[in-house]
Amino acid sequence: MRMGSRKRAGAAWALGMVLWMLPLPPEAPAAAADAAEWRGTAQQKVWGLMQVWGTVKYNFAFFERLPDLDWDAAVHAAIPRVLDAPDQEEYYRRLNELTALLHDGHTLVVSPSIRGGGFDNPPVEFQVVEDRIILARTGDTEEIRAQGIRPGMELVAVGEGVPARQWLRDKALRYYPGSTKQNGEALGMFLFLRGPKNTTLKLTLENAAGATRTVTLTRNSQNRDGTVFRPRIRDFSRLVETRMLDPRIAYLRLATFDDEKVVEEVDAELDRLDLDQLRGMILDIRYNMGGDDRFAYPIVARLVDHAVSGSTWRTPEYHPAYASWGKAEKPLQGDTVRIEPDARKRYTGPLVILTGPNTMSTSEDFLVPLDYSGRALIVGEPTAGTTGNPVNVRLPGGAILRVCSLWSTYPDGREFVGRGIEPHVVVHPTVAGIRANRDEVLQKAVEVLGNWGAYQRDNPDR
Repeated sequence: MRMGSRKRAGAAWALGMVLWMLPLPPEAPAAAADAAEWRGTAQQKVWGLMQVWGTVKYNFAFFERLPDLDWDAAVHAAIPRVLDAPDQEEYYRRLNELTALLHDGHTLVVSPSIRGGGFDNPPVEFQVVEDRIILARTGDTEEIRAQGIRPGMELVAVGEGVPARQWLRDKALRYYPGSTKQNGEALGMFLFLRGPKNTTLKLTLENAAGATRTVTLTRNSQNRDGTVFRPRIRDFSRLVETRMLDPRIAYLRLATFDDEKVVEEVDAELDRLDLDQLRGMILDIRYNMGGDDRFAYPIVARLVDHAVSGSTWRTPEYHPAYASWGKAEKPLQGDTVRIEPDARKRYTGPLVILTGPNTMSTSEDFLVPLDYSGRALIVGEPTAGTTGNPVNVRLPGGAILRVCSLWSTYPDGREFVGRGIEPHVVVHPTVAGIRANRDEVLQKAVEVLGNWGAYQRDNPDR
């Protein structure tokens, strides 16, 4: 796609994620030697800061959106604080305070403790619902059962009474605000309780009746039977989950675009289904944090009956001679992606796509051609609003610096990075819905398919 190469967007992101599962980038031998072991010397700390400064300065795609940020001055001011970092983790946190100034979902420092498993979460998953932090899922552990911890409880405080929102700001958003509010909060739910594996954490929870109590959970997502509690953004146990919601509505949940097998599995499902008999199809990418466009666009090709346009892009370009002449730089403008329909059997009937704040990176690239061409109706919440090829650089001690190098838009120039893709039918989960184990977004999608003509009239470009 991108200039003859393929986009790896995420952290399959994602943390288009998953951040801690990313392969290490190639390195020069000298840098590799310095990065192999953390010594905490001033030389290492300065070298890492230099890497952050230079990689961002010459590769970051969105400085145009930050007219009040003086990157050189910000890095210069950070020197004493970075040098004074007492340990490796705090060093990386202080570097992330710098990258947080860029407010980009693909630009951050990923610590080896996250990538290597030294840190962990309790086996619980929270979600921001109605501006409250609500327990959405739990693992099946003795610790959770003994304390009566159930989905639908609200997190009101962490540790020794720190308000949950303050804890989220201090432990996650301060270092990773994301490209949008929903992007930062959604990923914050998977970061703000992380800590050294097997340590404990106090959580103050409030039930539906308003009663509060404090529970203690261990940061160990391994259950006693050896199974793992996976948050939905990391649950790749089934790349594609398929079921029939009624005899003529097919539901497919696509867990990631970070594995080529997702294309094979979608192909197999489309070949198996009697597509002509379907009255609707629902694709669920609410927790698909991206991956690689090579594994997204072939699926688009089986959902269209004519060529469709995907995103267009630009990237920073630097000419040293321009600097000597005092001439302004201009970004390199790329081509618009064009996706041809697959020659095999295709589904061209009513199509609904479910989205949410964890829909990001390549998942947003997947949405753009289907939305721009009027092929699908999008139901759910706005997407994360972050995509773009990250440049990967290894820092001293093994951390990975990721810097977004690509500014993507709709073919007509419409922005979605920093904003999110807005659904045609907006549906936000509710606390009552979580407590009743009710998927309100999916329910609305079924309603949309049952009244397809009316919803198309409300969205005449569809």
